[in-house]
Amino acid sequence: MCAPAGFLASGVACGIKGESKLDLALVCSDTPAGVAGVFTTNEIKAAPVLLTAERAAAGVARAVIVNSGNANCMTGDQGVEDALAMAVAAEKALNIPEGQALVASTGPIGNYLPMDSVSRGIAQAAAELSSGGNSDAAKAIMTTDTYPKELAVEMELDGITVRMGAMAKGSGMIHPNLATMISVITTDMPVPPDALQSYLKRACEWSFNRISVDGDESTNDTVLMLANGAAFPEGHQMTQAQEDLFFRSLCWLTGNLAMSLVKDGEGSSKLLRIVVNGARDDIEATAVARAIGNSNLVKCAFYGSMPNWGRVAAAAGSAGVPLDPSKMDIFLGEHRVASLGQPSEYDSHALEMILKRDEVEITVELGIGKGSAYFLTSDLTTEYVEINAFEKS
Repeated sequence: MCAPAGFLASGVACGIKGESKLDLALVCSDTPAGVAGVFTTNEIKAAPVLLTAERAAAGVARAVIVNSGNANCMTGDQGVEDALAMAVAAEKALNIPEGQALVASTGPIGNYLPMDSVSRGIAQAAAELSSGGNSDAAKAIMTTDTYPKELAVEMELDGITVRMGAMAKGSGMIHPNLATMISVITTDMPVPPDALQSYLKRACEWSFNRISVDGDESTNDTVLMLANGAAFPEGHQMTQAQEDLFFRSLCWLTGNLAMSLVKDGEGSSKLLRIVVNGARDDIEATAVARAIGNSNLVKCAFYGSMPNWGRVAAAAGSAGVPLDPSKMDIFLGEHRVASLGQPSEYDSHALEMILKRDEVEITVELGIGKGSAYFLTSDLTTEYVEINAFEKS
């Protein structure tokens, strides 16, 4: 996140997850930044989601404070007060205007935040801000993640280097519905808030909204993007070609982060890439791909490296999209296992080797149109059950 000019970050242990575990991240821009946000569509929204959505709509922010270990969700009026108190504490510690600190939380639902500890942590995080604090920040937002997820990209516009940086967390409760995790994205490109919101929403649709680990949509999903314009202090109007480059770079960033979330899905051993071609349109292709990706039977089969393509066909048929099985082909890797709705001959040993890889592609050719889509998911393992039966965070 600190790759773009004018951004600082930090990550500290404030005591939510124990004395030594990083659990509070702060990101700050030297100057006011345009802001865009995409949030969960779950009807049960955590207090920080409601507060930050309202503040982000104003289009300007300077800081984002994120805690892990506690979702501050289903906490009533106290939770609303605590989310606001976090924002106010960050504004005072950073000496920035009221309303310009955004808040996100992640962790177990139904617990009150230890606000004395959180307030001390915010003061400490503000004091420790640095251009090298991004890695601690990325670690501080983790819950059941096994490693931090951060990435940066740079491009050249009119001879000036422009950068984007990002961190993300997410391992369980990952299900596509506009955000599906927590991510903070920074850029030193000057972008008006309305345009930034459009870029972010479309990029999320092609990345964070095309992944699933367990089909459970979180109450705290938040993606925020800050654009402070430090690369062009006098401002800059992008050409169409530059806008396209900027958007492609954002999609590359969010797409790779989305893939890392699935690879680190709770207990997962495989990344499953689902490709659907030949639908009537892209919307129907997406529905079919999503149905396959969210099928527990499909996910279990690939955990066991079983070529049970019938489960793929059944999941495709459950998408609510009219299909003609007599036109359907199914491929596992490069092996066609079903052709025109009937079994195909294939090399069982070669297919077994493919299914044991840590990345497997499932391709479904529907044969009824030109629509296409992709979707990323993980397999469903016994370790996932263990984590969610006994893990508290």
